[in-house]
Parts: sequence; structure tokens; C-alpha cells
Amino acid sequence: MSTRHILLTGGGTLGPVTPLLAIAAEWRRREPDVKFSWIGTPKGPERALVEAAKIPFYALAAPKLDRSRPWTIPFVPVQLLVSALKSISLLRSIEPHMVMSAGAYVSVPVAWVAWFMRIPVWIHQLDVEPGVANKLMAPVAKRISITWEASMNAFSSTKTLVVGCMARKMLRLGERQTALEMFGFDASLPTVMITGGSSGAQQLNDAMLIIGHDLAKRANVLHLTGKGKMHEGLNGLGKRYVAFEFLQETMADAYALADVVVARAGMGTIAELVALGKPTILVPLPGHQELNAKALEERKAAEVLRIVTPQTLKQAIERLLDHPERREELAKHIRSVFPLNADERIVHAAIELLDAGKV
Repeated sequence: MSTRHILLTGGGTLGPVTPLLAIAAEWRRREPDVKFSWIGTPKGPERALVEAAKIPFYALAAPKLDRSRPWTIPFVPVQLLVSALKSISLLRSIEPHMVMSAGAYVSVPVAWVAWFMRIPVWIHQLDVEPGVANKLMAPVAKRISITWEASMNAFSSTKTLVVGCMARKMLRLGERQTALEMFGFDASLPTVMITGGSSGAQQLNDAMLIIGHDLAKRANVLHLTGKGKMHEGLNGLGKRYVAFEFLQETMADAYALADVVVARAGMGTIAELVALGKPTILVPLPGHQELNAKALEERKAAEVLRIVTPQTLKQAIERLLDHPERREELAKHIRSVFPLNADERIVHAAIELLDAGKV
């Protein structure tokens, strides 16, 4: 049997990226000689993480169906054709045995070209509601894995597996003391972590600019603004308020320190919060994130803040700071939202699929 070569594809945001990195880490654990390549977006945040994982990265410009800019839609077919032609060239060069995606527009031409080239395609559905990219890829997918049982009716039952959640195992290796020293925080105080994901959340950033000084009087505050969204005023809110655009190697330590997390409700972030059992306030974006947040809220696994003002955000954070028993309850429930070994299940099933084809 030749060394397996798996092509991972996704990007634009880190939501569809971190699950694939977890799969790659698990596959390397099982088969140390497995090879990976990655096709992502030219300017997305994924390149740094992918290259840090020692995976060769190839950029592909692919169209996005943007309903907020309807004048761009007539150009999508032409852009898709150009992307497909580039995908043919990339796939011939990479020669993968399988293509895997967790959703992303950049993956769509890659998946369809792979299907035409008779390369098996595996897609993973993170959110409760399937995204457009996965709907477009589902017809050519050999296997589909899903996080939530509720997503099953969106796909063919004969090729769909419910696997639960995955998160990078390295996130469980964080050290609280390391983070305290790194950020210069007070060990006697709880720590609040604010994150809008890789693309940030301007709404949260603006609110924290107003309430951050008051919160830093009673807690350590670690604020991740998102790439390119740092406001110079954020690092003037007190010695216990620290803001960064983005954390990479030190993210595990940051999570280890966090007693309360305020985050969007993308499934990449939720997967990490479930794996780590973090008391969380979710601030969902309209659309699929609302369904993700509702699923956790129904399981009493997170607080959900739907109307965000500086005052409502401050009140929600202070409620959890004032009630450690509520934090413990949320931590207990979020750990049981879904199985935490989705990466293991996916890799096991993918290897079986390739072995059946003698690859």
C-alpha cells in the first residue's frame, strides 16, 4: 500500500479549518507516514495554522455566493469555472487519495473536480443547519459526517454518520500558571475571555471599549479582537485588561485560564468550548449560529445573549462572575452536549473506506 495522501480544503474563517486540523493530528497519530496537503483561500487566516501544522498550503480563489451583494452573482459561474480549472491543475499535482472538507466556498470546486477524477470526497457538517457550501458538495460526497442528529434529514442517510464534536487535542494541554505569567494577570481574580473568532466581532469590540475598564476592576480580561480589528484604546483599559488580535501557540494556555468565555456561536468555537467544558456566553450571528446557540441553550449548556449592548453584555458577564455555582452548572452541561471523539470516528471510518478501495 502506498503512503496515503489526504487533501484537506477549507478557509476564509477558522470555523471549517480547526476540525480538519484535529482530523489531521489524529490521522498522524494512527499512521505517522500519512501525507497531507491543504487548499485554502488566498487571504484567509488559515494559512498560518496550516503551515504551523507542517502541511503544504495551496491558495485557490473561489467565488462566494454573497446575497448581500446581488450584483456579484452573475459573475459567479465564470469565477467558478476558473476555480475549477485551477483545481484540476492542483489535484493533478497533489494526487490525493481522498479530499476532506468541513465546509467553505473554496472547497466546492475542489470537491466537484475530485468527484470527476474519481477521488473520494468526505465532507463534515459542523452546524445544525447545513451551509450552502456543504449543500453544493453533498451530491458528490462519498461520506458525510455530522455533529448534530438534527442535521440528518438534510443529507442522504445511506452515506451520513453522526459523529459529534472534535477539537484540537493540544488545546487540552494549556497551563493556567503559564497564562497568568504571560499576561501578567492577578491569580486571585477570575478571568474573562472575549473572542469573536478569527474574523473578530466588531460589536463585541465596541462594547468592550465602553465596559472593559469596569470589568477589569473585578476580573482579568483577555480580549481577542480578530485580525485587523484592534482598537488602540483597548490596551489602555487597565493593567488587568489585555487585548490581542489573535493567539496561536498560546491559545491553549488562554483557555486554561478562562473562567468565563464570551464567544460567537460558530461550531469550531463551540467544539473547543465543549471539549474544555468552559462556562460560556454565546453571542450568535443571525442565521445558522442562532440555531447552534439555541441547541446549547436547550441543553442548559450556555447562556445566550441575543440583544447586545454594552450594558446587556456587562450584566451577562457579571452574573456569571457573581455566581460560581452557575458557572459550574454550565461547565457540567456543556461537556455532555455531544461526543468528543469525532476526529477518531472520522479517521477510523475514512481509513476503512480507503482500505476497501485498497488505497
